Amino acid sequence: MTADAARDCAECVRLERDREAARRVGDWSRATDCAVLLRRHPEHGTKPARRP
Repeated sequence: MTADAARDCAECVRLERDREAARRVGDWSRATDCAVLLRRHPEHGTKPARRP
């Protein structure tokens, strides 16, 4: 996903903001949850790579 696509997607923006807020307060569980959701979020026109 390009940086432009991420900036144009409200869900990507929200997840990035939530992840950074969680990191600032030391909520590593929430930060990890946001990172996983970002990885699973659609690739805006491209198919995400499958992991074995």
